[in-house]
Amino acid sequence: MKKMKFLFYVMLVMSFVIAGCSSSSNSTSGNKDEGGNSKSSSITIKFGHSSAPNSARDLGAQKFKEVVEAETDGQVKVEIYPASQLGNPTEIVQGVQMGNIEMVISPTSFMGGFQPLITLLDIPFLMPKEKEKLLSLQDSDAMRQLLDQTESVGIKALGIWHTGYKQFTGPKALNTPEAFKGLKFRAMPSPVIFEQFKTLGASPTDLPFAETYNALQTGTINGQENPLDTTYDMKLHEVQEVTTLTDHGVLDQLILVNKTFYDGLDQSIKDAMQKGFEAGRNVTVEKTYENIENVRKTMEASGMKFVEISDDERKVFVEEMQAVRDFYVKEFGDEGKKLLEAIEKAIE
Repeated sequence: MKKMKFLFYVMLVMSFVIAGCSSSSNSTSGNKDEGGNSKSSSITIKFGHSSAPNSARDLGAQKFKEVVEAETDGQVKVEIYPASQLGNPTEIVQGVQMGNIEMVISPTSFMGGFQPLITLLDIPFLMPKEKEKLLSLQDSDAMRQLLDQTESVGIKALGIWHTGYKQFTGPKALNTPEAFKGLKFRAMPSPVIFEQFKTLGASPTDLPFAETYNALQTGTINGQENPLDTTYDMKLHEVQEVTTLTDHGVLDQLILVNKTFYDGLDQSIKDAMQKGFEAGRNVTVEKTYENIENVRKTMEASGMKFVEISDDERKVFVEEMQAVRDFYVKEFGDEGKKLLEAIEKAIE
């Protein structure tokens, strides 16, 4: 009798083990489609950025998620991590390079420490000042050739999301190169941006953006550059007196993917990601300009003075900033010169 009970318990345990193995096998092999063929296992994309929830960039990321998940029938899940949850801008780019993060939205300037050829996009007064011409340039073969340079460091650039033209803020109007002399500016970690301020006679400081408000308030720095909505979001207008409208550059965002991860995807998923990229770009641009229009009125009402440079003043800046273009060519040699000349030709 005892022997029979023992055999019964052994058979019961074995049945649970077999059932468990069967369940595990089904979960890893994937579901079947209508034709009885196996579908690939689900894929999760961690998508990080440093902007606030519901900002223009975050809304673009949400649109990307919506489109990609719909196009892949839920096979791909996109998890969005805003507000630097996965690290600061430099750390999240490094995370993509190492494969710890699948995707990020990053300002072009933060590629300076990974693939500095990309900082061509930081050359002041280079980009078209008309939005539609800029968007056309970003879809050009010349721009694709430049963005492909990130692949040499293990990163795939899907493309660019435009997030507004940069303006200078400071304690006074900055409508001439001479006005910059002796001032200290917060600068993103791009050799080209550092050279921009040095050429103007100002001192650049690589300061974390989160620390910029206090630095301006205490006088550690005197000014900064950003699109109006970014300046407003960080409340920098509260500690600055004048915004000079120069449209001297763009604070545009690279949509970056780990190259090994991207290369391993089926073409159908890559196509879905491209659709998501384009839909997200449209949402980001629309929301950015809506925000810029609204915040200027609010900033003016709070006492911020706005100064717009004249055409003649712009010409003086363009001539002065030729030295920054020359710096880029000298710094990056024939390869940099070839990329820059292709962009300039596309602009023309």
